[in-house]
Amino acid sequence: MTDPPADEPNGANAASRAAMPTRPADGNDERGEAIDAQSDAPPEDEPTTIASARRDTAAEERDDLGWRTLAGSLDESGVGWPPPAVRSAEIEPAETEGPVADRATDDDGPATVSAQPHDTTQMPLWFVVAFFAQLAVAIVIIAGLRLTFEDKVVVSPGGTFDVEEFVHVVDHPEYASDASISLVSVRASFVPSLFEVIGGWLDGALEVVEVEEILGERTVVENREDGRLQMDQSTQIAVAVGLEHLGYEIMTPIGARVERVMSDSPAEDALQSGDIVQFVDGDPVMTAAELAEMIRSHESGAVVVLTALDPDGETRPVTVTLADRDGITLLGVIVTTHVEFAELPIDVRLDVDNIGGPSAGLAFTLSVIDALTPEPLTGDLDVTATGTIRHDGSVGPIGGVPQKAHAVVRSGTDLFLVPSSQADEASAVAEPSVPVVGVDSLEEALEAIAAHQS
Repeated sequence: MTDPPADEPNGANAASRAAMPTRPADGNDERGEAIDAQSDAPPEDEPTTIASARRDTAAEERDDLGWRTLAGSLDESGVGWPPPAVRSAEIEPAETEGPVADRATDDDGPATVSAQPHDTTQMPLWFVVAFFAQLAVAIVIIAGLRLTFEDKVVVSPGGTFDVEEFVHVVDHPEYASDASISLVSVRASFVPSLFEVIGGWLDGALEVVEVEEILGERTVVENREDGRLQMDQSTQIAVAVGLEHLGYEIMTPIGARVERVMSDSPAEDALQSGDIVQFVDGDPVMTAAELAEMIRSHESGAVVVLTALDPDGETRPVTVTLADRDGITLLGVIVTTHVEFAELPIDVRLDVDNIGGPSAGLAFTLSVIDALTPEPLTGDLDVTATGTIRHDGSVGPIGGVPQKAHAVVRSGTDLFLVPSSQADEASAVAEPSVPVVGVDSLEEALEAIAAHQS
């Protein structure tokens, strides 16, 4: 709150006026008696003494003017100290104006002045302005919090997490190292408030995207469930890839698993999530890449017969007419390679909670190898890795690369491994604070780590 002006308000403060000389109420001239009652003052015929007393009173008023002016100004706004209801003083009679005090005299003593409270019903202009300014600010804040955007998502940096905390090896030696291998996450704020959206536009570490880019045709709940499923599959693949790197045979691909069917596509009424496409026109399909290559080898409008294995274990023929988008023949599905797993020779478990999606696959695989290798895999380097891991050890692209790069810079890691197709995007944010290396496979990731150790 700002103090009111130091100038004395209308009529001055009641406390200040109570100290001013006033004339006795009955109008009699009793100067001598008043002076004698206060002290052993000179007789009335010595005007110099009376004038000196007046000057002393005025000097006292001037000495105390700052305090009393401040108190009076605060009293007017209704927030200061209340003026004293009654103040008694032995004073020299003098002229006084207006209804500031009720004057009364007593035959046995000096005059008594009773101060009246100043009128505080009128608020000063500055108080009114301040009140409405604060009201406007409150309205803006409430509107900013309550106004939301259902068609926007604010993507922001998450954090880095040492994967060693998630890896558990049962009935086999597990080797720990002082350095860390970390995954990195991002956060997505669905139905953001106005303030969040404005912050996303102003903050270079955030990004405001259309909700369709994140959800597609799914709901937020369905997206969360898909993220958990992808994380489960990613950890399973990561363990198997790590064990196969150490010489074990774990996986056998058996087809292309449908993760999502696009609307208004040739596959919309023919396939469903969970189907495993195993044949195209009688030719076997082992991986997702093989299915994509077979579809693109046909012309748009071609009719093909797919053989699909549904989640219940039943196979069925599916006939579809292929479409075209930007000159590319498409089926209209998102697929991953589906593999069958042999019994694991070593019981390795990845227990991950509250993190979804497949983008930590590379980090998981590196951490499994590190846990089963006596020598530290990264030496004394703290490494952060992001990228999906496929059954053949190849590394795939992920989302939210700029936000993940911001999180990595904040963590102070020594090396950031990303899919090679997204290395430039990550380098634009992370370097020169953190070295960024793009990789296409597990082998390239291991070579990059070894190169930075020397």
